[in-house]
Amino acid sequence: MLEDLALQYSEWPEDQVRALSYGLVILGGIIGGLSNRSLVELRRAPYFALSGLVFLGVATATFTGMAFIVQALVGGFFWTIVGLEMLASAVGGFFIARIAAARSRDAYGHGRMAALAFIPLANFWLLLTPSKNETSANRAPTIPLLTGGLGVLSGFVLLGAGIGLSSYAQVEGLKRVEEAAAEGVFDEALLDRTIATMAAEVDTPLVVDETTTLVRMEAEGVELRYVYEVDPPADFLPTDMRVGLLQQNCTYEGLAGVINAGAIIRHVYLRKDGGEIGVVEVTRQACGR
Repeated sequence: MLEDLALQYSEWPEDQVRALSYGLVILGGIIGGLSNRSLVELRRAPYFALSGLVFLGVATATFTGMAFIVQALVGGFFWTIVGLEMLASAVGGFFIARIAAARSRDAYGHGRMAALAFIPLANFWLLLTPSKNETSANRAPTIPLLTGGLGVLSGFVLLGAGIGLSSYAQVEGLKRVEEAAAEGVFDEALLDRTIATMAAEVDTPLVVDETTTLVRMEAEGVELRYVYEVDPPADFLPTDMRVGLLQQNCTYEGLAGVINAGAIIRHVYLRKDGGEIGVVEVTRQACGR
């Protein structure tokens, strides 16, 4: 279920994806703001540098996910990649809320203006407003790299690195998926899943006719097995039955897609004691495709 939702999410338009990401940032920001009991204050340069660091952290999570996107799609855990990106957005919003509140206390004497950090353009107001007091007992101690001109430079470097890493992750991720698709990497993996789903959807035992019962469906890799029990048993499978079953499978709409993709459909007929009567194998080659 989670995998299906993740695959559906991957087909969303870009503007919807951005809207959801922004919503998760806001959600994380609300949690960060409501749970914040700190009195720490943060000056402009450290605030800018730390904002860049948060952005780089979110971009790193995106990059990490994209590095394993092909394996995730093949293995059926693509939902973890999507979940990581969503979690990163919310966590990023959480930390932005915390440092924005500290910046607000430094600039205005209270943390209520932290909301400006989440409003495009208005966030510059929070960033550029000078400290309300030159000295404060609550001001956060910072390393030289995060103060003054070095702090501003660090902020630009971290922000630029985050933008670059995020852009590279998206381009490289798409490239890897396209290359894997061209090489047929996904065909067998998706076929495995389709066949497993088909086997699971059939309720057995299922009476086929007065002598034959479908006792179970089995899926193994690209092979889908129909296992029948025949009672009273036959000594062998008549040729006309074999040909008829092959033709029916080759033309049946519900199986044509997987057969064309390389699936092997195997009908196994057993006696009541488990002895084999015969097997009919349906493949793309047997169907003349």
